[in-house]
Amino acid sequence: MKRLTLLLLTMVALCATAQPRFGYFNFREVVIALPEYATMQAQIQELRAKCEAEISNSEKDFIQRYSEFIDGQAGFPDIIRDKRQKELQELMERSISFKKEADSTIVEARREMIKPLRQKVTDAARTVCLKEDLDYVVNTDRDNFICVNDSIGVDITLKVKQVLGLISTPVVPEAQGLK
Repeated sequence: MKRLTLLLLTMVALCATAQPRFGYFNFREVVIALPEYATMQAQIQELRAKCEAEISNSEKDFIQRYSEFIDGQAGFPDIIRDKRQKELQELMERSISFKKEADSTIVEARREMIKPLRQKVTDAARTVCLKEDLDYVVNTDRDNFICVNDSIGVDITLKVKQVLGLISTPVVPEAQGLK
């Protein structure tokens, strides 16, 4: 019985002193380094440019119609003046609505395009985590962590980039604090 108690106390002491090993990296830095990210940015910029061109055309059309209305309003009968005012109001409302819709479309397109990139980086981080026998991996971008203790945590950024094929030279384990 004493031996069992001593064994249990020893195991508890060992478990209490064992520190978890964790990896950390800047998720955003890795995502931005992907070639697909540049492609995504170009596609978003193209969509934005097309929307801005349509908005510009709508504004030009509104300005032209408004100028015609101002120039001719003195000679319009009340019914025609009222009709054109309503048309201008509707045109302006459609233009405002389109701007909002374009903005939300761009945000949604970016959200959908970034999903596979985020999954790709997550999978690479998981691969490094398992390969390096880490207990967990944390994301250090956007100031999520003020300080990371390098004596128990290891920066796995280069390893994640290597798994993704972003760097071709093998990462020296000692330089990364990995086994």
